[in-house]
Amino acid sequence: MRRALGVPAAILLAGILSAQSAPVDDPAARFASEIRPILESHCIRCHGDKKQKGGVDFGRIATGPAALKERKLWKKALVQVEQGEMPPEGEKPLTLEQKAALTAWLRSAASYVDCADPAERRPGPPVFRRLNRTEYLATVRDLTGVTQDVAAEVGMPEEATGTAFDTSANGLVLPPALLEKHFAAAELILERMKPLKGDSPRAIVAAFAKRAYRRPVAADELDRLMALHQRGLSRGEPEAKALRLPLKAVLVSPHFLFRVEREQAGTKPVLIGGPELAVRLSYFLWSTMPDEALAADAEAGRLSDPAVLEGHVRRMLAHPKARSLTMNFATQWLQLKKLDAARPSTEFFPTFNNKLKQAMRDEAITFLDKMREEDRSVLDLLDSDYAWLNEDLAKHYGIAGVAGKEFRRVALKPGDHRGGLLGMGAILALTSHTSRTSPTLRGKWILESIYGTPPPPPPPDAGTLKEQRKKGEEPKTFRELMAQHAVQPACASCHRRIDPLGFALENYDAVGAWRDKADTAAVLPTGETFDGIAGLKQVLLKTRDAFVRNMIEQMMAYALGRDVVDGDECAVREIQAAVEKSGNRFSAIVIGVVNSVPMRYRKNADLKE
Repeated sequence: MRRALGVPAAILLAGILSAQSAPVDDPAARFASEIRPILESHCIRCHGDKKQKGGVDFGRIATGPAALKERKLWKKALVQVEQGEMPPEGEKPLTLEQKAALTAWLRSAASYVDCADPAERRPGPPVFRRLNRTEYLATVRDLTGVTQDVAAEVGMPEEATGTAFDTSANGLVLPPALLEKHFAAAELILERMKPLKGDSPRAIVAAFAKRAYRRPVAADELDRLMALHQRGLSRGEPEAKALRLPLKAVLVSPHFLFRVEREQAGTKPVLIGGPELAVRLSYFLWSTMPDEALAADAEAGRLSDPAVLEGHVRRMLAHPKARSLTMNFATQWLQLKKLDAARPSTEFFPTFNNKLKQAMRDEAITFLDKMREEDRSVLDLLDSDYAWLNEDLAKHYGIAGVAGKEFRRVALKPGDHRGGLLGMGAILALTSHTSRTSPTLRGKWILESIYGTPPPPPPPDAGTLKEQRKKGEEPKTFRELMAQHAVQPACASCHRRIDPLGFALENYDAVGAWRDKADTAAVLPTGETFDGIAGLKQVLLKTRDAFVRNMIEQMMAYALGRDVVDGDECAVREIQAAVEKSGNRFSAIVIGVVNSVPMRYRKNADLKE
């Protein structure tokens, strides 16, 4: 089970995440001693035996075991408390200590599972997903040797899954218009690929289909493909042209365009092995089909050996193809695509250009990619004594001694004000406006990407940042304007936890350059104070468990093609324990995800969670 934070750290994390802290160790035992008294003093008058506002009755919940059966109720209560809606205005407020204790308990109770119970180890909902654009092009490359972007040439649209990752099954469907594009792309691929070699047309098609489908091909499937070949010959087409018919059929088949996992007999979740596990592993780490070594061990059943499986994971992580993991995962997890839309004002930032913007993006991806290559601690993302820079970026940061276009590791001095994600120009620029910084956008990014706890969208009546100045008054500073906006009832609860994180980054301008004169003092809702990037990094490191857990959940979502759900809780805890034991190594997260129940098992579509 995940280790709870100590009281000071729990209260600190509560301030950052609107009283979110690590799960408590035994929520059932602590209900009677800590939580029931809070409910009686602050909640039962409106949500008890005599009155049940909103249909909520806390009075009927008398014991810890009974409380743990109310997950949905505690989820609802957690949202209300986090957003400052409960207790409501006019009622006795919670003290900081009560809010920290209550929300820590609510978070545990809302997701409570007994990991000693085998029934709680569930593989999660099954997914059926098309190869996304990145996966499709990489698979075409490895299958046929065609390296051109045929998707762009035929006008395939960019992926729009509506989720954090483009690996999510929710958006990876195949509408008729896209299928037409795949037919056109198949024609281009067949025109450009080198002739295939084999003892006979049947042998050629069999080998091609096996690799394309990422599994053995049944005799009846091969017969249907060869019937297309025979049809071409019967029309008098030359052998080469007739052979293109079954090959094209393969390239537009659902067995190529989708990651198909066949239904299993019975109703219980089953352990995935062989080709299906190889496909899950290969698309997770490489965004492409299994190579010969992985496919051979999969077909021989050797991936069931934990040592063989881990050997493949480490081999694949060390391969250049694994850059696709860090590039695709980092780009989406860290929201780097938003950098494309950044348009800093040339009036205020004349040195900013597309070349510098690309260098900023490359810095973030290179940092994570080198973390993979060197298997470093993921806590380096919170703070590090090094950076990966080229000359343009180093000059922008005011760091001397870096020459050339290539990125290289640069040891940082305390006065360089860099290290970790929050010192990177990409993060600072994508969270800014055209002519100024945005503490709110920066704080929101930290909550979303570092902690995985995005604030709710602003209410319709939140309004905009407007100065309300009386005649004769001096213009307000940006911090004063934010404070004026944040006192509005519709805005206050969120801004109390968002803005302090962003104000700590005010030494960085809208393009991530350092500026000495800035008010960077910050106060958390708990009353705890810190100052500037150095103080913020200390806050992040004190709450490192929340960051590591979020990174695990983000990587699980990327690998599984779906959101992390309650049934994954035991897997997340087990992975986090192993990651902590490893010294928070990058590889430990990857290996943990690969070995987890959601990754190794599947259930039939008709089974319910």
